[in-house]
Amino acid sequence: MKNKIIDVKAEKIVFPGRSLCRCSDGTVLFTEGLLPGEIANVLVTKDKKTFREGLLKSITSESVERIKPLCSSFGFCGGCSFQNVSYENQIKYKQKYISELLSFTGTAVSKILSASSIWYYRNKVEFSFFNNKGVTDLGFHCKGSFDRYVSVPPCFISDKDFLQVAETVKRFANENNLTAYNNKTHEGFFRHLVLRKAKNNNQLLINIVTNNVEYEPAFWEILVKELGGFSCSIYWTYNGRKSDAVLADKVTLIYGEPFITEKLNIGGKDYFFNISPFSFFQTNSKGTEILYNEVLRLLNQSENDILLDLYCGTGTIGVSMAGNVKKVIGIEQVAQAVDDAKENALANNVFNAGFYASTVEDWVKENKIPSDAVVVDPPRSGLTKDVIRFLLESKSRKIVYVSCNPSTLARDLQLIVENGKYKVKEITPVDMFPQTYHIEIVVLLEL
Repeated sequence: MKNKIIDVKAEKIVFPGRSLCRCSDGTVLFTEGLLPGEIANVLVTKDKKTFREGLLKSITSESVERIKPLCSSFGFCGGCSFQNVSYENQIKYKQKYISELLSFTGTAVSKILSASSIWYYRNKVEFSFFNNKGVTDLGFHCKGSFDRYVSVPPCFISDKDFLQVAETVKRFANENNLTAYNNKTHEGFFRHLVLRKAKNNNQLLINIVTNNVEYEPAFWEILVKELGGFSCSIYWTYNGRKSDAVLADKVTLIYGEPFITEKLNIGGKDYFFNISPFSFFQTNSKGTEILYNEVLRLLNQSENDILLDLYCGTGTIGVSMAGNVKKVIGIEQVAQAVDDAKENALANNVFNAGFYASTVEDWVKENKIPSDAVVVDPPRSGLTKDVIRFLLESKSRKIVYVSCNPSTLARDLQLIVENGKYKVKEITPVDMFPQTYHIEIVVLLEL
């Protein structure tokens, strides 16, 4: 069957945004780009005993739900996966695959809290420079590829100001004969353009990442004159490493303030958070307000409670919850993030929060401080068994699990609830990523 083109019918969409199809012999086949009910020709790329995988070649019967994507790069760019259906149907698909993944909990998944903006919502993007037929260009990786790119503009999920900055930097690069970095030869100057915006405060930070080549300050003055009107901060980052990731050998502030400041309204109160070039901050500011207000609602804490904030990052959750509790203890392994968390606490006049640099695994082994509630917001890989063991042995009345990966969330919840101590009380998805299959989920567990 491998390398053959066959007819399949899509039954449903499953996380992470894959089309589950049925072959004529009843075998399940996974592909991408098909909507439920559609029939298509698919090239079989993997043929296992219990399932197949395939590459979509052509659709022979389209769903009535299919619409024309707004972006001409849709299907090639790795950024969006759901522009081919209305936002209403995007929510419908997400609701279905989350409910299916978490059905074992016995708790109904609440209606998804929808995004307030479905276009131009991203407050951070990482553009890559690439050689486009002899011209230095900027864009995103093609879907599933590390050496092919699609140009921007257009991009309809990035902040509009980002596209104007990208055009300015591209023009500057080509007028000055500055080449794009080549991942194979490791030659070339420009590598990445990382843009961040405090959307609620309308402040923009520009980070230009280059190969490790020295240029005189006068060289940058030309570009700063053009970009200064757009931005509050401009950084120049050297990266001499071979990895395609945005890494830093040296970071230099060449214009403006060292950070931008975002404002979030949580529980009816404004909080302010500084964002530097490499700070972690949610990529949808309005969505973050919805998410954190839901965390606040589920915690429903009293002024005598102690809140443990694991994987606290720059302290955004802990700081915004601190006014409702006696004490917040935040744990984060990235030392710079802990420093930022302490600064964020001071900036918001929060004096009952302590933040500590440690892996969560090390901290839970060495500390048995009692808490009334625990918030966990782990990376996509989810919780380790040591952390799950700590949660099960804790005497916390509540655990609020914030997840950006429904698959690892399901795995972790299965391990937690099978113990019988904690029960899942509420599951609330928050759609912070319109036009994509991604979804944030907040789960409340109680004794």
